[in-house]
Amino acid sequence: MVTVPIVLFTLFLAVTGIAIQVIDLDVLLTHAPADNVNVRSMREAFDGPGAYQVRHTQDYLAPALPGGFDYGAVLRRVLPVLRKAAAGGPLTYLDFRMSAGRPVVVAGVEQGHIAVDAASAAVMARSSKDEVESQSPDSERNTWKHLHRMTSFGDGALVINVLVSAGLLTLIVTGLWIYVKLAKQRRKIKKPILYWSAGGTWRALHRTVSLFAAAWLVVVTLSGAWLAVESLGLAITMRLHASSAYRSPPPPAPLTDAELPAMLKATLAAANRDARGEAVKVLRLRHYGPYAQGVVVTAGEENSRQLVYNTANGEGMSESEPGYPSVPFPFGWQAHQTAKSIHRGDWFGMTGRWADLLAGLAMAYLSLSGIVMYATMWRKRAEGGRKALFWK
Repeated sequence: MVTVPIVLFTLFLAVTGIAIQVIDLDVLLTHAPADNVNVRSMREAFDGPGAYQVRHTQDYLAPALPGGFDYGAVLRRVLPVLRKAAAGGPLTYLDFRMSAGRPVVVAGVEQGHIAVDAASAAVMARSSKDEVESQSPDSERNTWKHLHRMTSFGDGALVINVLVSAGLLTLIVTGLWIYVKLAKQRRKIKKPILYWSAGGTWRALHRTVSLFAAAWLVVVTLSGAWLAVESLGLAITMRLHASSAYRSPPPPAPLTDAELPAMLKATLAAANRDARGEAVKVLRLRHYGPYAQGVVVTAGEENSRQLVYNTANGEGMSESEPGYPSVPFPFGWQAHQTAKSIHRGDWFGMTGRWADLLAGLAMAYLSLSGIVMYATMWRKRAEGGRKALFWK
């Protein structure tokens, strides 16, 4: 009885999931540039919520800071210039990065920034309000993703994925139970094999695909259920507390001249420990929540990393730590992103990507063959006068 109402939804989820994975594999295998909208969509929320994220599209495309760059000397040279240009305004972050082919130091001032040439200490640019790059750009991938999550039909439709996940898990468990039961019966008649063709082509192939796809379908379904529950919880939380909870976090504590040299030293030491030999594209000093942090973006378009450190002790930090600004996920930002990575397969590397695609194809076939088998059985029953949609 679970199969009939759920099978059309599983077919829909399989087709939309296949479309997303095909787009991802296409941009990965063709090495699409970082500013490709599907690439940007694929990397959505990789690096944390809001101001936690440092690495943006421009950082994937930018050159690395030159080898032997003397961060300490540059900091001493440009800091007085930045303070003067800020006219007493607090500095919210301090970046070392490349701009227009040369190293610069960029300081966040209120909602904008001031950029100073690292060599001449001349002010290069200033902005009173920076544009914020969208983490969810309009793209073919996001169109399919919104369909897959059901949000194309409104937040209320998120409950469908929760119910379908529960139903699909039920089908997987009961399907394996039926297979084991049949296998035991076949062993009793001296036919102990994993695969048999009884019941016609559709049924035999359905049984085979189910057997070999079951393990990965469990992974995809469990991770999908996690995401569905959290997404539904997010929608409910935002609806109930739109005017109070999860507002923009308070501005970070301003950086002081006294703490910057020690923060810089700790960040460089930690990056040299964890990313030895990797060129640096961006080094940021900031306060986030109760922590003084150093953030390093390493070089490369495809292999770039965003590394975050607690400059008080040099330890690496994740996207979810005690004292961080609230995010509307019950187990934090990091857990949600990990579940997403498992669901799309890249947590396991390219092997996981291909396995995820095959799981989607298997789900599509199992849904379609299930529809065919149900229709065949119903038609035979109807010919005998038994036209009920459900039967034992």
